[in-house]
Amino acid sequence: MKNKHGDIPITILVIGVFLVCSLALLSFYLSGINEKKTAVKLEIMREVNSLTDEIKFYKNPDINKNPELLIDAFSNKNSNDNPSYSIINDGGNYKINAAYFENKYQAFGFGFGGKKIIFSVEYAFRP
Repeated sequence: MKNKHGDIPITILVIGVFLVCSLALLSFYLSGINEKKTAVKLEIMREVNSLTDEIKFYKNPDINKNPELLIDAFSNKNSNDNPSYSIINDGGNYKINAAYFENKYQAFGFGFGGKKIIFSVEYAFRP
């Protein structure tokens, strides 16, 4: 216990590891990733996949229902909801559009001005 030669390198190692971890956490914090907006984008993509599955399910010969009567997104062509979903049937080819938008100008937590699309998804398929 009287050997003090290992104390300085171990102290330098501990301080170095602490600095590297601190810099990594600081870089993640400063990267500016907004978890809420990322979650909204993932939710939009999940909803588009869900709508696709619903249309394929209702068009199944065993079920043989009209998805246009059962899914609300067919009637929401110009919806003010955020995010907004719309489905277009073009002779058996379906196109699902989803858009997330924000106001053009933000000040003190309030938005004003025209709306701009932040994220959009368009998926075309034939069931």
